[in-house]
Parts: sequence; C-alpha cells; structure tokens
Amino acid sequence: MTNELIAFVKKQEGFVDHPYLCPAGYPTIGYGHRIPSLSHPAITTQDAEVLLAVDLRIAERGALELCPNLTGEPRRLAALTDLVFNVGRDALDGVSPSDLTDDSGVVRYLRLGAWPAAAERFRRWDHAKVNGVLVELAGLKARREVGAQWIEQG
Repeated sequence: MTNELIAFVKKQEGFVDHPYLCPAGYPTIGYGHRIPSLSHPAITTQDAEVLLAVDLRIAERGALELCPNLTGEPRRLAALTDLVFNVGRDALDGVSPSDLTDDSGVVRYLRLGAWPAAAERFRRWDHAKVNGVLVELAGLKARREVGAQWIEQG
C-alpha cells in the first residue's frame, strides 16, 4: 500500500466524522468506511485513518488474490486496490449478485499484463447503483481515469 494510494483515497472519499449515505446508498463514515447503520457514533480523523488503513490492507489482499502478478507493480496494484476498496473484491471476481460484476475483463487483462486493454476496461467502472438504477457518476469517472493512468504508466 503506497502513500500515493492512501492520499488519493483520502482525497476521493473525503473525511466525514458522522454517518452518511454514500452515493450508492450505503451507511458510511470516515474515509469511505462502510458501517452497519446510520446510528454509528461520530469518529475522529485518527479513528478514520486507522479504519482506512485496515480497509486498504484488506482491499490490497483482495487485489493480490485476483492478480498475484501485480506484486512488483506498485501503481498498478494501487489502482486495483482502490477499485477493490470501492466496489468490493466479489464484484471483480464475478461472484457478486449485482449488475456490477467484472464482465468488463479488467481483471483478466491485468492478469495477462495487457496494460492498455486493462486500463481501457478499468475506465468502465464509473457507474454505481443509485436508487436501484445503474448510473454513471462524474466522481467515479475521474477516479477511474487516475487508476487507468496508473495501470498504463506502471
């Protein structure tokens, strides 16, 4: 997990000390940490940073399970780690029961080391379910563009 990834996720998620609903409708707190309900108590920035570090370690482990070949590729691993953090490992492994599964092929192309194809497919992950409807979100579009550049540039 790189400092660049941590700073990027913090910037993308923003810090919120109290429970809120993310754009996809999940109860969330801190830097994008999902919680069971909106009745969660407020947290400090230090608490949020600990939660983020744990969440990113879990996401990175999931990213490496999907693409072990990214071990020596810190920026490419950071891109996939951010995507796993954001959408969940199961969505990328094709076992998610939602419309958001990796039929885009990003994992397949990352495993092959086909960086331009992987980056192009990475950019497709700019949608989220909002009120049950899959919609493109400008924030996700910008976030995926950075990740796609990390994949392309290595």
